[in-house]
Amino acid sequence: MQHKNNIQVNTPRVMFAATRSGSGKTTVTCGVLAALKKQNIKVQAYKCGPDYIDPMFHRTVLGIDTGNLDTFFADADAIGRILARDTKDAELIVMEGVMGYYDGVGGATTMASSYELSKVTKTPVVLIVDAKGASVTLAAIIRGIMEYKKDSRIVGVILNRVSPMFYSRIKHVIETECGIPVLGYLPEDASFAVPSRHLGLLQPDEMQKQRDWVETVAEAARKTIDIDGILEIAAQAEMLQIQKATGETEKSKFPAGYRIGVARDAAFSFYYRENLRMLEDMGATLVYFSPLTDAHVSEVDALIFGGGYPELYAKQLYENQSMRASVWQALEAGMPCHAECGGFLYLGKSLADAEGNVYEMVGFLDGAGFRTERLQRFGYVELAPQEADAFAVNTVLRGHEFHYWDSTDCGDACLAWKPLSKQKTYPCMVKKKGTFAGFPHLYYA
Repeated sequence: MQHKNNIQVNTPRVMFAATRSGSGKTTVTCGVLAALKKQNIKVQAYKCGPDYIDPMFHRTVLGIDTGNLDTFFADADAIGRILARDTKDAELIVMEGVMGYYDGVGGATTMASSYELSKVTKTPVVLIVDAKGASVTLAAIIRGIMEYKKDSRIVGVILNRVSPMFYSRIKHVIETECGIPVLGYLPEDASFAVPSRHLGLLQPDEMQKQRDWVETVAEAARKTIDIDGILEIAAQAEMLQIQKATGETEKSKFPAGYRIGVARDAAFSFYYRENLRMLEDMGATLVYFSPLTDAHVSEVDALIFGGGYPELYAKQLYENQSMRASVWQALEAGMPCHAECGGFLYLGKSLADAEGNVYEMVGFLDGAGFRTERLQRFGYVELAPQEADAFAVNTVLRGHEFHYWDSTDCGDACLAWKPLSKQKTYPCMVKKKGTFAGFPHLYYA
């Protein structure tokens, strides 16, 4: 029986997880999504964890917005409410996992892992296994991952990079030894590979003939993956009972007519959908603009500059002098602004591109952005604001970082540390007038 304070999610759902990164999760997921779309099945897709790029692939395939589900940022009920909101008209939920199935916060826990998400959402899991260079050992690996946790929820397998002849033999071994169905495979094919970049997978809009890539993978999936079997597994998902929200957003409404300018173009495209939607729920109107091509900032009450790849467009950003002047004037006048990672670099004095050419940026902040030879920070982070007047006492913000570029002035408005450990802290975030900016990508809710 449903309690009056609960809502239910009874939509069929499935997660595609893997033994490790690089096993083919995105390729298989996109292939299956495209195959499902061909069957006119209404699918809502999600990425597990703090990833901006994979949801872009999902959106390109499905033609609708996709989101992130992350148990580091949100508890079980909050995640359930996202599902309930998104899936009113959906016939199927597909989740793409992150890293290895049990890999979580700190490299030594299952917190915020694909496993934890499957647990709190009661989602059955299909394990994607890279079969290149192994045979019977695959059964041992699969069985070990299944049995590592009694509630693993792994109920199917898809093999990647395997020949059709070998697949027919190893399928029988795995099903006999592990007791779960093997739902197909993808052969080794260079055309299936998604090109890589310094921050991970290429953004979909940048992939040459990306639509052709999707169709190629979809055609392979239709031929070699058991789509009906996946649908049968998804139908086994248990019903979720979620507690209704307490109305916190009702307590914090923007004034009537409040407009927030959001920088969104090829240079600034990393946004949590849940962040933007929360602002809209609080009454704000989001006004999207392009620092690359628009002449100036629109008539707005606040600004947000998300992450992305401004270093790839540094010359174009520099050449748009009217926009840079417009942003500087707004921030200098005290307009509220949040800028993260690439947006933070844009507000600084200068930015070096990948070839080492240095271009002037907005100049509101003192830091100069420069390229480094390695990833500076990667993963989840917690922040404690150092000024009590800006945040509630004892506030801890949660976010994540990933960047190869650095700044000569990363700020000291917050003290940051890796989750589960305060042994090593570091200063970050700049607070100047109405601007709060730094490398961490924050999860507003």
